[in-house]
Amino acid sequence: MERISCRFLRIKPSVMNNIVRGMMLFCFLQMITPSSFGQDKPKPSDFGIKSKKAMKLYLEGLQQAQWRNRLEAIDFFEQAVELEPNFAHAHYQIGVNAYVKKKYSDALDHLEKVDEINSNDFKALDFFLGEAYFFNEQYDKSAVRLQDFLNSGAGRAVDQRKAKRTLRHANFAAEAINHPIKFEAVNMGENINTARDEYLPFLTADDEYILFTSKRPQSVGGFNRSLQDYSEDFFFSEKVDGKWTKAKNLGTPINTVENEGAASVTQDGKMIFFTACNLPNGLGSCDIYFSRREGSKWTRPVNLGPSVNSESWDSQPCLSHDGKTLYFASGRVGGKGGRDIWYSTLIDGKWTDAKNLGAPVNTAGNEDSPFIHADDKTMYFSSDYHPGFGMQDLFVSHRDETETWSLPKNMGYPLNTVADESNIFVSASGKKGYINSDREGGRGMSDLYEFEMAPEVRPRLATYLRGLVVDSLTEKPLYARIQLIDVESGDTIRQVFSGKLDGKFLMSLPLDRDYAAYVETPGYLFTSKNFSLKSSIEAPYFDLLIEMKKLRKDISIVLPNIFFDTGKWDLKETSEVELKFLLKFLRQNPKISVEIQGHTDDVGKVEDNLNLSQKRAEAVAAYLLEQGIEPYRLQAKGYGESQPVAGNITDEDRAQNRRTEIKIIDVKQ
Repeated sequence: MERISCRFLRIKPSVMNNIVRGMMLFCFLQMITPSSFGQDKPKPSDFGIKSKKAMKLYLEGLQQAQWRNRLEAIDFFEQAVELEPNFAHAHYQIGVNAYVKKKYSDALDHLEKVDEINSNDFKALDFFLGEAYFFNEQYDKSAVRLQDFLNSGAGRAVDQRKAKRTLRHANFAAEAINHPIKFEAVNMGENINTARDEYLPFLTADDEYILFTSKRPQSVGGFNRSLQDYSEDFFFSEKVDGKWTKAKNLGTPINTVENEGAASVTQDGKMIFFTACNLPNGLGSCDIYFSRREGSKWTRPVNLGPSVNSESWDSQPCLSHDGKTLYFASGRVGGKGGRDIWYSTLIDGKWTDAKNLGAPVNTAGNEDSPFIHADDKTMYFSSDYHPGFGMQDLFVSHRDETETWSLPKNMGYPLNTVADESNIFVSASGKKGYINSDREGGRGMSDLYEFEMAPEVRPRLATYLRGLVVDSLTEKPLYARIQLIDVESGDTIRQVFSGKLDGKFLMSLPLDRDYAAYVETPGYLFTSKNFSLKSSIEAPYFDLLIEMKKLRKDISIVLPNIFFDTGKWDLKETSEVELKFLLKFLRQNPKISVEIQGHTDDVGKVEDNLNLSQKRAEAVAAYLLEQGIEPYRLQAKGYGESQPVAGNITDEDRAQNRRTEIKIIDVKQ
């Protein structure tokens, strides 16, 4: 067929519509009718039919399709095939337009009819049949048809590229569907879901608070006439007695009359990173903002600026659990394909220029919705390019010790389907997942679901630490800093602050490490805790009441992260974290003098235990003296087994009695 150029001059509006309609129809007819028709007006006999009325309906359908009124077009084509059941071209047009409208079952019915009647006049039939088979989950048939289309060399270049991609998906899906994973989605119920859209869930580490995006009448912006839909807003719900409360609008200043969505909240719930679109201070169509919670209110959102945001679309932020890395999706220039996953790191209070996460995660397609798990090693995301079941699928990748991401793994069928599965949240334990889906049986359009994670796609184990910081005497809530430190590496893994009004805090803990936790606030003696999780095979949750002692004479605390080998007094290397924190405390409080106390259990001779405890106390004092603490501020005393805090009956009792303490013996004015 000769190439036809359809371009339009500037014409008076009064005659423009008729000219456009005529030329568009002429161009489209040239593309879809056999070349043997030449320039003559198409006749029923050219299509192997007799009915002039069917021919007229068919041409009107073509015109509606060219204007992208596809449902109207399908109606005309269906009327044509009622008159002429073997009207192959009308069946073909129903199939193509139904495919475009994602009515894949209808598309397949009519395309198979074309294949039965006459496939010779339709060079792209194998392409559309391959696509229709794919979205009807007939992957083997899809692969055959798409391979035939590629072998023929027919069709547009864009269709050839799409066929290659879908063929990869079909070959993968044909095998993967025979090895399904365990997946049973449970609707989160009427207090969360409505007849409208709910998506992009985010939960706190204890799974007691959920924040999600929704389009519902309760949105701040109400009904958006230009979009013919309700504005996107954040809604939240809290779990009370094991049940979710009725979701509420997060309110201003986070929600506005524009669209907001895709949130990531720090583990202490004090800061939110989210996407907002079309705001006056935006750098692109959608930007990433942050806000801090002060009491029960959020501060006015602040744009993260050009180090993170660009002139393009930037969205779907996810903050790592240590608060140091922000992952997000962006369509900016410089990526691997359409949309990629990028990241920025927090250094000295400033976000660095965003970097592309690179291969093998990012591809020539679209990668979206990054979610970094509490283990800091597992990333979940969606992609339409990595081999999958069609549209967007969910994938998982793991980061190794060299900071290299593994080749992404499809999360499997039936979690992934031919529809869009575009985002996931995984609980700290790794046992529960949360997604949104418009699958049948929901309460409306897109609903939120929870499910048990299949073992083969779970992250490493993690848990959470939740607590309340109070004054030991008044029980008044305290604002304090809580640090979680890896005792082997000395790295700070987590840092959060308790609430200024309620004294509460919450943080996640990866399970493959042993931790020292430190709680400090001005005017109080610090508190130290130990969490040995390196050998854990389960995910124990920790709920702590931290009673802080106001600085005064005669108060004492246990130092649980001072370690010695049995019967020895040489400080183990893993004691370094605790020693440095004790050193920091003494330097910050130069008017305080302390007694370092050694204690043992009752195993062995009394004299030996007394001597051992004395030498252990002296070892701690020697470290502090070497670091410059004045001798007059330190006393070392061993108490042996004379001051037990437990019964010396079980191994657990004896472990409590083997301890190092510090006691304040003087506070100079």
